[in-house]
Formats: sequence, C-alpha cells, structure tokens
Amino acid sequence: MKNLLEVSFSGWTATPRMPFVLSGGAICLPVPTYSLLLGLIGCCIGRMVEPGEVAVGFHYSFDNTAKDLETRDRLAFDGKQLKPHPKGTDVYIREFHVKPTLTLWLDRLDWAAFFDSPVGTPSLGRSQDLLCIQSVREVAARPVAQGVLSGCLLPFAPQLQVGGRLAQLAEAYRDNDTIGGGRTATRIGMFVAVHWDSPAMVSLPGLYEVERDEGPLCFYLHRFHHESIVVLKM
Repeated sequence: MKNLLEVSFSGWTATPRMPFVLSGGAICLPVPTYSLLLGLIGCCIGRMVEPGEVAVGFHYSFDNTAKDLETRDRLAFDGKQLKPHPKGTDVYIREFHVKPTLTLWLDRLDWAAFFDSPVGTPSLGRSQDLLCIQSVREVAARPVAQGVLSGCLLPFAPQLQVGGRLAQLAEAYRDNDTIGGGRTATRIGMFVAVHWDSPAMVSLPGLYEVERDEGPLCFYLHRFHHESIVVLKM
C-alpha cells in the first residue's frame, strides 16, 4: 500500500486548452495537462513547483461543453522578448467545460496544509475558471497491474489499447530568467487524453486503486522526467 494525498475540487467552468492550436477558436482537451496541474498545485502552495518534486494522478470530469466570445491581447516574440502585437487585440471563440470536477492524488502528504488553506485562488485554465476545494485527506492506494481508467492523461505507447485524443504535450515548463523571454519545456511527449465517459481496461506501470463506496477506483500516478529538450518561443 502507498499513502497519498487526495484533493477534490469542483467549479463552474474550466478551460484545459489544447496546446499549440493558434488559428480559429480555442478548443479544449478532454482533460487538463500535467503542466496545468502543476500550475494549479503551485497556486495553492504559493510558488513554482518543479516536476521532480511530486508525482501526480488525477481523475477529471465535467457536465458539458460550451462556447463564448473573448477578447485577447496578442503578443509577438521578436527573438529576444515578448512584445504587444502590432495588430492589437482580437475577438475569438473559446470552448470551455461546464461544472468540472477534479480529484488529485499526490505523493506529498506534507502539502496537505496548503490545500486546507491555499496561498492563491485555484483555477483550471483561465483566471476566472475558479475551483473550490471540497476535501483534503490521506488515502491508502494499492498498486495494481491493470485497471479501468477514464478522465485521465496517459503517456502514449503502441500497445496502449484505449480511445482518446492523441496530443503532443509538454509535461511541465520552467520560466526563463529574462522577463518576456518565454518558457522552457522540461520534456515533450505524446499523450492520450481519455474522456471521463470512455472507460477502458489498461495495463501499464504506475496504476493504483483506492476504495470508494461504489467500488475501487483506478488511476495512473504520473512521474515526471527532468531533461530539458526544447525552448518554446511565444
């Protein structure tokens, strides 16, 4: 058995954006990315969280999707730093999730106090996508060889037999020292975003089960890589 910190969130809206989609309207992934979850955890703790500090498992669901119009401030990268785009602002269509719920499992029991009394206001996507922390508790998780997964993000492998959206994602980002100098991705890989209503039997390392009133719930506990391989210019 492995003792983990379980934190449950709920909200009115969430925007786990599909990265690198810049033309047309902004669309959502079925689940948040690991870099977004690190940002959420860091908001509660009050500082940047490095990938090597924590392993993260999660289950994410929502009631529906909707669309809205937003104005955005566009930026341009001149090779040295970010600057306002010469064409100014524009209006675009943004997709968002309605009534999201998120459960996190972290291998950091010592962080419980930060979620009982978070330093910042947690949000999932935009600053207005506010989340409420419903519960913080320690749970016992049992490692398993296989289990039924949904509402999660899995590293892609050819033998993985699961339906979902395939996406190339950065696991995490590290801010550069220069203000406006962009961010460095710690690692980029292929992941499968599994929708909450598309459960599938999966066998891969890092699976755990926790007991629920309705039966055992399986999740994947993701451990981050540390090598820096690419700089994303914004």
